[in-house]
Amino acid sequence: MTAAVKPLPPLRLSGNPLARRNALIDEREQQKCAKCGVTIWAGASRHHRKFRSRRGGDEVSNGLLMCGSGTTGCHGWAHMNPRAARELGFAVESHEDPTQVPVKHVLHGWVYLDDLGGVHQSPPPLELTVKSQRGAA
Repeated sequence: MTAAVKPLPPLRLSGNPLARRNALIDEREQQKCAKCGVTIWAGASRHHRKFRSRRGGDEVSNGLLMCGSGTTGCHGWAHMNPRAARELGFAVESHEDPTQVPVKHVLHGWVYLDDLGGVHQSPPPLELTVKSQRGAA
């Protein structure tokens, strides 16, 4: 009998690494809310597509710049309307990899997100994901 493989803990960033991650997200979004397109210079937040309560981490592919907070604006909409958010890729199930779930992005249309701040028409290659760097299959 083989033991079950324990999943890696969610990626949690702070300080400079978190600031770099946020900058990649903001650049990809061109300082606009990923859902409604309003220009954001202050008062926005980065939404976790796979909610932190679902073991979502701080990977760039899991983050979207959205207006409002977790209770207001488009960010609040994603949390208050999980079914609709899921249909548009703004929410990801706990068993899913955000790099493998497309999102209907206001600027880019239906795209897949990588962990370097890029967008793709199909799932990104493994080398553009944090999983390749963390040793997960």
